[in-house]
Amino acid sequence: MTISDRQAPVLIGVGEASGQSLKQSLGIEWPSPVDLASAAVEAALADSGVEDKLSASIDCLLATRLFHDSGVPHAYGSPDNLPDAIAQAAGLNPAQLVYGDVGGQSPQKHMHDLAIQLHEGKIKAAILCGAESIGTVKRAKKAGHEMDWNQPSDRDFIDKRTEFPVLTMYEFRHGIISMPMAYGLLENARRSHLGRDRASYAKDMAELWSAFSSVASTREHAQFAKDWSAEELLQDGGGNYQLNDPYRRWMVAQDAVALGGAVIVTTAGHAADLGVAEDKMIYLHSGADASIPIISQQMDLSRSPAVEWAVGKALDLAEQQASDIGPIDIYSCFPVAVSLVMEALNQPDRPLSSYTLTGGLSFFGGPGNSYSTHAIVALVQALRQDGSKPGMISANGGAINKESVGIYAAQPLAGRWSPDRIAAPNYMPPDEGTKPDHFASGNGVIKSYALPYVKGIAGAATLWLQDENGVPCIGLLEDAPEETDLIGEKVTITSDGKRNQAVLG
Repeated sequence: MTISDRQAPVLIGVGEASGQSLKQSLGIEWPSPVDLASAAVEAALADSGVEDKLSASIDCLLATRLFHDSGVPHAYGSPDNLPDAIAQAAGLNPAQLVYGDVGGQSPQKHMHDLAIQLHEGKIKAAILCGAESIGTVKRAKKAGHEMDWNQPSDRDFIDKRTEFPVLTMYEFRHGIISMPMAYGLLENARRSHLGRDRASYAKDMAELWSAFSSVASTREHAQFAKDWSAEELLQDGGGNYQLNDPYRRWMVAQDAVALGGAVIVTTAGHAADLGVAEDKMIYLHSGADASIPIISQQMDLSRSPAVEWAVGKALDLAEQQASDIGPIDIYSCFPVAVSLVMEALNQPDRPLSSYTLTGGLSFFGGPGNSYSTHAIVALVQALRQDGSKPGMISANGGAINKESVGIYAAQPLAGRWSPDRIAAPNYMPPDEGTKPDHFASGNGVIKSYALPYVKGIAGAATLWLQDENGVPCIGLLEDAPEETDLIGEKVTITSDGKRNQAVLG
């Protein structure tokens, strides 16, 4: 085998595990994140075709951060050192242990970091892995089953967590207490920008999600595989209750999963020295990361400058056009997250089902921060099967605040790979004209909203408003008329210094 660029980063092994696979193969009824991640690591090592030699050369293991350690704790705990716990369970002893950042962008973002370290010779072979077992947590809580997932460790690890406020107390006080409410504001802002009514826009969302559901059945470890029609996704059947305006239950990410994923990355030269077959190698060509501020510091919720920049930059660095890209997986926690990337790519003739490789977070399942690990697994498999075109991963964190994009291919770059194929992160400042924690009084207009439902009963609507000076703020509207599209409605705003209250008219 002739390797033209021995330092080019290549993916050489991928693997997945799930609650159903561990129950069938090992009889594990209550799988922990360590069980799932270590099983995925073992599958990835086996997938490389050189398991023993590769295992001995792994000198870095990076684990994506558990939801439990990201501010969403449960009663069953987590290891003191998750990467160490996974390494021990998989029979590995890497010199470098890394615990990842918060957010769905993190697997792709960390792949960029690992690629640079590999190229610079700082590490030889790395595992990027992760797992979530929130489904097990929910089952155990319901059954009264006791579990203890705590595990001590005396090893050091590198903690990659950054402090990036996804939601602030200001936003919480105005009803943005969950991601469906945050994304509901973004979704309705996009609908307003397009000039669409609620019914036609909901139909578009349902058609997109129906197309995604058809892909989930092709994935062995999909947690909620069912081929939904667009009509079914607009109705109450199958537990598809109205979660809020604009979403029903099966149009949002489902976190009750038991999933583990792993990817092994090294250099092309080391892969060849190990004896990895050339048709196993998938090359990372480029990557780009961008972030924008929280919702209350944006002037226009209908678009994401982070998505637009990261998609365009990654394509430029890979010397590709959007039309050159074959397989794609877009992080699909909510329809707007997919739609904004589709708009950035501007490829209207692509089938809707071609924007996912897994079926997405509603139907494959949403394993916390780790979903895009599974997307990378699926992309590697797709490029091995047909490497005629490069592929793309779009990974999203927060409320489309953080975006990471990677371009991969079955062939090396025409020129040598270098770290400048990974763009310096673009941290965008708050939009001019915004005010943090803005409390307003006087006249305003509703630019977007999300109306929550609990057991079919509507709560107070969260409003994204523009005050009489054109400054955005967030407010609450009690007793919102459910049959009225609130976008464009005029309101009177009053504030008590903690909340903005709005009254129609």
